[in-house]
Amino acid sequence: MLTLRLAADPAGIARAAALLRAGALVAFPTETVYGLGANAQDPTAVARVYAAKGRPADNPLIVHVAGADAIDEWAVANARARALARRFWPGPLTLVLPGRGLFGAPTLALRMPSQDAALALIAAAGRPIAAPSANRSGRPSPTSAQAVYEEMQGRIEAVIEGPLAEVGIESTVLDLTHERAQVLRPGGISSAEIAQALGEEVGAAQGSARSPGTRYRHYAPEVEVVLLDDGEPAAAVERALSARPGSWYIGLADTAPPGAKGLLAGDLAALQQALYATLVAAERSRAPVVAVLPPPSPAAAGVRDRMVRAAGGEMRTVPSREEG
Repeated sequence: MLTLRLAADPAGIARAAALLRAGALVAFPTETVYGLGANAQDPTAVARVYAAKGRPADNPLIVHVAGADAIDEWAVANARARALARRFWPGPLTLVLPGRGLFGAPTLALRMPSQDAALALIAAAGRPIAAPSANRSGRPSPTSAQAVYEEMQGRIEAVIEGPLAEVGIESTVLDLTHERAQVLRPGGISSAEIAQALGEEVGAAQGSARSPGTRYRHYAPEVEVVLLDDGEPAAAVERALSARPGSWYIGLADTAPPGAKGLLAGDLAALQQALYATLVAAERSRAPVVAVLPPPSPAAAGVRDRMVRAAGGEMRTVPSREEG
């Protein structure tokens, strides 16, 4: 299969929209990561998404819409959903609500992205677009069109070549089907921001089957990822790096020992945006990774979650000089 590379201009968007209506798969930019889109009303196209990604059938898809008014068309909304859509849409927040039959499931995950090309594509297609991240299942999500093309060429019909994703990790997934709102997957909107908008406490139920991307080994490259906590001194991180020749560092710059190479991020936003691309670059170099979690905070919950899952959920102990 030839995978087309389409410009993110009116002609490219129109071509991509026609492909979607015809049952094709089209990768497109969003502010979080690149998504792999299919007409959500076409069961055959949706099944092709799972096949192209090698995605488990029990891993749900997020449906992308072009406006908050689409909530009532595809789901049973409540006052909390409407309030959150007014506050955070368009943006990196996915709402899980009782569904109205799409996919034949009792619940539906809905999101309105903020990226211009994504919104233009949904509007031009005239359909809701089911779109997980545009990568093979379990691997780091793509944040550029080139990353999508390198991973998915020959598996999908087209890629819209938009800009680098700004957020760098997937959306926050919030379950509103219970009395208490629950974050199923942390992401670009923090639980503290959601709680403030709702005026109530927000729980957490990570690992729920209602949300994608919550298996323990996920977003993972095909190289070893050694995960350390943010309390490790630079000397301990240096020992971990030297124990694995050629290893890369991923974390905030103030945790990095002298001479470390990889992702030495100046702040949390930079760490989050470049995380997936650095994991893939390390994989291509066949370099093991020593990743240091940023300090725990509501704003860091999403990137900490992705780093933990990339390492398979396993925190390592840095050996002492005597042990190493």
